[in-house]
Amino acid sequence: MKCHYKDLVLQTEQNNLAQLDSKLTQFLGQHDFFYIEDLCETFRGIVKESGIKDGMLNAQVMHTTAVLSVNELDEPMLLGDINRRLSDLVPHLNDYLHNSKLRTKNLCADDYKCDRNADAHLKSFLIGGHTASLLVRNGELVLGKWQRVTMIDFDGPRQRKVTVQVIGA
Repeated sequence: MKCHYKDLVLQTEQNNLAQLDSKLTQFLGQHDFFYIEDLCETFRGIVKESGIKDGMLNAQVMHTTAVLSVNELDEPMLLGDINRRLSDLVPHLNDYLHNSKLRTKNLCADDYKCDRNADAHLKSFLIGGHTASLLVRNGELVLGKWQRVTMIDFDGPRQRKVTVQVIGA
């Protein structure tokens, strides 16, 4: 049994949906925080680097306002729908206790956004998925036809860390 680790550092933006398809611009507001990055090729490279032929790739995003997700990525309008529905459920500007003067723990003097990001925490909580486990067979990730592994940041721009482990033989 072998084990291979790699830490990824990703620089995110506030929102990159319009870069995926310019038609989405009309649906984005100034408070849309939804940055998505495809990690499939990076993960494939890590599997190859590991030399492991059969086993598992485990990944964990090391932040509470970002998630890992396996979903379709080739259709930008679906991503726009996900962003819009999450924003409907959890609007940026709301009367959140996390953003209020009642909050007394984990205050962030060095981070101007930290105390105003309740919506990012709630979106991350609803999506759920700070980890992803994928099969590795014959040195390749096992994914369905439309499946892509993505990291979504609901609180960018930020620097994000994803820790990856490949285990197997």
